[in-house]
Amino acid sequence: MSATWFLYSPLSPRAISALADEYERHLEAYIDEHVDRIDEDETVPEVAAGGEVPPVSELQAAYALAKRPLPKPILARYRACKSVITLDQASDLEVGPCRGLVSTLRYLLPRVGEGALVFPNDVPLVPVEEMLARIENKRGLPGFDGDEDDDDDDTPMHLATKGKTKDAPDQVRALRVLASLEGLMNDPELALDLRGTLQRSSKLAQRYAALLVEDGAVSDIKASKELGVTVEELTKMADELDRTLLALKE
Repeated sequence: MSATWFLYSPLSPRAISALADEYERHLEAYIDEHVDRIDEDETVPEVAAGGEVPPVSELQAAYALAKRPLPKPILARYRACKSVITLDQASDLEVGPCRGLVSTLRYLLPRVGEGALVFPNDVPLVPVEEMLARIENKRGLPGFDGDEDDDDDDTPMHLATKGKTKDAPDQVRALRVLASLEGLMNDPELALDLRGTLQRSSKLAQRYAALLVEDGAVSDIKASKELGVTVEELTKMADELDRTLLALKE
């Protein structure tokens, strides 16, 4: 039985749209290589970015209807969310085939931003880190998640992973920097610290931060072209900014 799940993220709508596009490209590349390894009864959720985060009153009403208390930490995280990803035709994690949903969640959840929440068709909302722990030992689509593969598959690993797309380190770092920026901007106490930190940073760091907020997590190559610097200059600055923002959040 399928359902509709929602991911509520603190990232900007533009950034979450870029993430959904990245997922679709990853899925298309996977299907091109592994279409014969997807069971006929396996469903991969339809992923779409867009829409508004429902007002807090609707969330409170849903918890009241379910006769559940709404924890204050969950409410605080929900208030900070600014964008939505919808997973339509999501399977049941506990009943029947669910490898498509597991792989989709493993791709999206680490990238939707710190403090994001999962709405698995009904309350309660689940923090992304908790959902990742729940699916840690579940099997996903063979070859979709990097090292994962069918235990009974004799295909050599170097052939099973041929053509599979994986995020480059600079892309992962860009996603992390963007998540830090979004999280700090949404924290009333840390927003001023972020402003001061950026003002003390180089002009390149300021322009890079603005680029990520505006266009999403772009690669170092693309960012260097946009900002008119070498890749080496961009990478050195981005690594330093990443460390600075992580320290600011601690």
